[in-house]
Amino acid sequence: MDYRALLLFLVTAANLFLGLAVYFRNPRNRQYIYYFAFASSIALWTLTNGLYQIFPPRLLLSMALLSYASAILMATFFLLFNREFTKIKLGPDWLILLVGGLMALVALKPGVLASSIAADRSIVTTPGIAVMAILLVGFLSWGLLLLVASLRRARGLVRTQLQFMLAGMTTAALMGVLFNLALPVMGHIYTYVYLGPDFTTFYVAAIAYSVIRQRLFNLRVAIARTIAYLLVLTAMAGMYIAAILSITSYFLPSGRISGSQNLISTVVAIVLVFTFQPLRRFFERVTDSVFYRDRYDSQVVLNEFSKVLVSELDLDRILRRSLSQLCRDVHIQFGQLVIFNQDRVYRVEHFGPLPKRLMVAPELRRLDESLLVADELEAGERKTIMDEHAVRVSVRLATRDEFVGYLLLGDKLSGDIYSNQDIELLEIIGKELAVAILNAKAYAEIEAFNRTLQERVDHATNRLRVANRHLKELDKAKDEFISMASHQLRTPLTTIKGYLSMMLEGDAGRLTAAQKQFAGYAFSSSERMVNLISDLLNVSRLSAGRFLIQTKPTDMVAMVADEVRQLQSHAAAKHISLIFEQPPADFPLVEIDENKTRQVIMNFIDNAIYYTQTGSVRVRLTLAGPIVRLEVIDTGIGVPAAEKRHLFTKFYRAENAQVVRPDGTGLGLYLAKRVVEDQDGTILFSSTEGKGSVFGFELPIKPRHKSAPKSANDKQKENQHG
Repeated sequence: MDYRALLLFLVTAANLFLGLAVYFRNPRNRQYIYYFAFASSIALWTLTNGLYQIFPPRLLLSMALLSYASAILMATFFLLFNREFTKIKLGPDWLILLVGGLMALVALKPGVLASSIAADRSIVTTPGIAVMAILLVGFLSWGLLLLVASLRRARGLVRTQLQFMLAGMTTAALMGVLFNLALPVMGHIYTYVYLGPDFTTFYVAAIAYSVIRQRLFNLRVAIARTIAYLLVLTAMAGMYIAAILSITSYFLPSGRISGSQNLISTVVAIVLVFTFQPLRRFFERVTDSVFYRDRYDSQVVLNEFSKVLVSELDLDRILRRSLSQLCRDVHIQFGQLVIFNQDRVYRVEHFGPLPKRLMVAPELRRLDESLLVADELEAGERKTIMDEHAVRVSVRLATRDEFVGYLLLGDKLSGDIYSNQDIELLEIIGKELAVAILNAKAYAEIEAFNRTLQERVDHATNRLRVANRHLKELDKAKDEFISMASHQLRTPLTTIKGYLSMMLEGDAGRLTAAQKQFAGYAFSSSERMVNLISDLLNVSRLSAGRFLIQTKPTDMVAMVADEVRQLQSHAAAKHISLIFEQPPADFPLVEIDENKTRQVIMNFIDNAIYYTQTGSVRVRLTLAGPIVRLEVIDTGIGVPAAEKRHLFTKFYRAENAQVVRPDGTGLGLYLAKRVVEDQDGTILFSSTEGKGSVFGFELPIKPRHKSAPKSANDKQKENQHG
């Protein structure tokens, strides 16, 4: 076969293959339809030119006319495709299609463009060929001008696609016009007509490169798989033919077809069936190495990336692991994470070889868009910055409310530009990474705060320990002072009280009414002072562990009656009824410390009288099995609810009590609680502010520790040991 015809047939197959691949990608898209028609008309033009080289003379005129018609259709669909691709339309498509179609139909009629074929196989044209030339040049020029106009306003990836398409189409169009129109028509030179169609290989190469490297028509998958299957079929056909020829020539030298030969063919076919899948996988790997050197599964990458983010809380580890995971999975040469904190660079993490110069904060702020691809940017400041630092993609990391930083990525290892798949993946990863970094920063801040707080707590605890030690020393000194002072005060007070008592009894002579009244006031004050000193001494004994409970059988009925009798005058002075509700006559004796318990009863009754303005104070003594219960019920001021829990603590007095009785010490109830509890008893208390209170206790008739009186120190040891 003529080598020129063979070359044209190969170009025909390539154009037809591209056209079909584009059409089946989206059969309803007008741009894809026009491209298919354009590629098919090129295939028809190159096919007719190839057949022209090998057909006999009687068929050459038909091939020439078909070549002219296909050239017209090629120029027509070239214009329509460029109008659709560039979105620049002047006039309706149907008018262009109508003009081109009618001209192609007219071109098929002998005598309109060509009349006959000369002896040297050249074409004898007619004046109508000039009309065809004008139409061809006009449509081709119009289409190329559309590409040029679109190129001026295009940017990024589209601009790169247009540049390759324009270069390939311009070369093919100029060479076609030169060798297939200008030289034959004007110079009657037909020797080089086969070169015009051959130059369409420039156009095929440009389109193929754009498909593979620049995502034109999104055909990489379709073309890669088609080539893989063609290689599989070719390999299987070659293997089958070689196997059959080898086997039959060896076993059947006579060349006769027999049952054995059929059996051999069947066996070979079965073997080839089982080898189809391994061959298919092998050729898919081969084609992927060309079309998809950087191929990856986006979902798998996202899953692995998310695992890194959820498995780490430390900011530095998140930055390091996430960046390396992304760059390895997406096959990127180098990456950089720049994290900001209050408009300043806070952390920087790298993967791969470092660029010659790192971006500074002002340069990064000029890239303030969610995602920038250097190959899609027009010439300008941002593109210059990215090119200077070899950054191909910049992803701004931010949540809805807070800016985080930038993810900067270099070239892909394959040399390809970033695909739609890459961009979509990076947009998702950018959002996830921003949230993870903010969480890690918050965790780091909390950790730092906790460390600082722990240091402050430790420091404050040490200071409290020192202060507590000093307080204990002061408390001990206070108790020693109170004990010493109380002992020193008791002697003169006892003397004063004794002499006042003698004066009131008349031992120093008869007193006037006024003198007796004044002496009585002094005696009452000294009595209160003695009681106060007694309370202070008891508190001192409690602190020193010398507060001993000494029990003996006691008639509580007589003891309570005696205390009520002594306080009747105090109640009468305030016009308050003091009532003792006596129990039955057979009330048992109770094992108690009489003196200390008497002091508790006196304290309860005396307080009830003091804090009751009107009404009554009732003292009730009852027996409930082995328990003796004493209750002092008044109609006094009561205790505020907020202060009840502090009432039995040392030196504490309710605010309303301080108003009624400013000279109180806050020791009576504290001592009462200790006396009762040290006798295995329980304090009773209930109160409503403004309505009155109930103070009392419950004591066992026979305490559990009769023979071993307990001190406060013993009580403390029991509490410590549970």
